[in-house]
Amino acid sequence: MGRRSLLFVTGVIALAATACGTGDGRGTTAVPDLGATPTITDPGQITLPTDAYLVTTAQIRQVTQAQDAVTAECMRGFGLTARPTVTLGLDDAPKQRLTRSMLYGYFDVEKAKTLGYDRGAGMVDQGAAGNGTGGAPPTAAEDIAMSGNDPTTHQPVPTLDGKPVPPGGCGQKGRDTLKADDLLISDSALPDGGPKIPAGDPRIVEAYAKWSECMKGRGFDYKDPIAAVTDQKWGSAQGGNAGGPAGPEEIATATADVECKIANNTVGIVVAVQTAYGKKYVEANSTKLAAYRQQIDDLVRKAAQITAGGTTG
Repeated sequence: MGRRSLLFVTGVIALAATACGTGDGRGTTAVPDLGATPTITDPGQITLPTDAYLVTTAQIRQVTQAQDAVTAECMRGFGLTARPTVTLGLDDAPKQRLTRSMLYGYFDVEKAKTLGYDRGAGMVDQGAAGNGTGGAPPTAAEDIAMSGNDPTTHQPVPTLDGKPVPPGGCGQKGRDTLKADDLLISDSALPDGGPKIPAGDPRIVEAYAKWSECMKGRGFDYKDPIAAVTDQKWGSAQGGNAGGPAGPEEIATATADVECKIANNTVGIVVAVQTAYGKKYVEANSTKLAAYRQQIDDLVRKAAQITAGGTTG
């Protein structure tokens, strides 16, 4: 508990590009017309209508630093030094939003040929990270001040060296000051869970069929891209322990998967569908989205004041 780890884990396909659903964000089942279908051969070419509303890595890092500043001030009150939060996987989160989707599956062109489905993406040993790399484990006093609990009994400790310990410890005090635990680089963090794109949209169904036919021609039988990446043959394909490095079969499957998507412009078609539903979502939720962005902007301003030495109230 001495150092806190903040994880940005998308897992193999804990896939946050856009939520799946049965409607279009307005409570209807209307199938929107598509605009131009982009040709997409690399995840860096993907853009979505919701991009502008998502929190950024820089903003998350600034808020985390502010939380650490509040925590450190609290720890100093007990004569202790706080260890900073480690933001694990944060820099990879924006790319993983595009390379792992509940609609088009896995699309990491660079990693498929060497890491297969890259099942270890974002996964870390939280225990090791919590104590720092090679650093000394936290003392009992540090644990109590940080968590507010006895490290052995796990029961709340009201005082430490005669001084009151805040509920949940100094770590919780830092989090409570900004109330930013739900900052995620994911459409699911947007109002009402973001756009709902039905996997049964006829354009997506047709794209899946062409991709599946291509995969069969390469010797792999999957009904859709999600079935391929979540195949239990790859071990913990839906998250958790990565289960070891990718073997030849996984690498061959992931490579064929990505190549068939490029050959059939699967991702381009799916992104065109996402864009159509995303535009309707943005139009229908403009007020909520403006309030959401204002909330983030206010939070970042408060974080900047704290890190500059301003009030933590």
